[in-house]
Amino acid sequence: MLRQRLLVAAVGLPLLGLLLAAPEPVFAAAVTLLLAAAAFEMARAASPEASPAYGMSAAAAVALYAAAARAVPAFPVLPFVGMAAVTLSLLLHPRGRIGVTDAGWWLGATLYVALGAHLILLRGLDDGRAWCIVLLAAAFATDTGAYAVGRLVGRHLLWPAVSPKKTWEGGLGGLVSGALAFVAAVTLLDLELPEARLALGAMLLPLVAIAGDLLESALKRQMGVKDMSGWLPGHGGLLDRLDSVLVVGVCLYWLLRWL
Repeated sequence: MLRQRLLVAAVGLPLLGLLLAAPEPVFAAAVTLLLAAAAFEMARAASPEASPAYGMSAAAAVALYAAAARAVPAFPVLPFVGMAAVTLSLLLHPRGRIGVTDAGWWLGATLYVALGAHLILLRGLDDGRAWCIVLLAAAFATDTGAYAVGRLVGRHLLWPAVSPKKTWEGGLGGLVSGALAFVAAVTLLDLELPEARLALGAMLLPLVAIAGDLLESALKRQMGVKDMSGWLPGHGGLLDRLDSVLVVGVCLYWLLRWL
């Protein structure tokens, strides 16, 4: 398992570096394709017996949303975030697995994965490339810190009904490592952010990253699957790697827009 993780990281990290270095149109196109693939993945995980058109239509809807969010001035992104929150809360109802239809899972998959369009919007801001690096640093450091500390000293389970391996100790390790990574990235990239907002981001982004991880774990529980797919050996699927990035992207984008 660890060897597979390291091999995927050895291939994925250089590709990620190339993506961040690419011009904005190339970045936007690549992220759109990635989100479309993730939507297909989630739709298939939710309804594995559905026809391929079921997953392909979810992929097309997410790609169209991402393109519109980038190209259409004043595109109403925020209402879609609210719709995603409401839809996901209904899907996660204790009896949701019994009562939710394929149409409900399709809607949930498209709205959930479409949150990733905030990565494209973030890249379009001033210093957008640098802010994308900050986003990834905070999200990845939170995940890595939580995993490492949880493996080393984790004893008290955080939410066993949703994720039986996550611990309070790991969560605390993730919060600390994510906050340090956020502050370090902002400082090293010489981004302008007042101290109060820097502190707010350092507290908020790692917390949101952990919440995003738990959200995807809860969705998989409702679907009755262990991983979204087996596309990334040792990791699971695309969404198993992007879960925290999706929600941290929303948080950081609106944090910068509002503040």
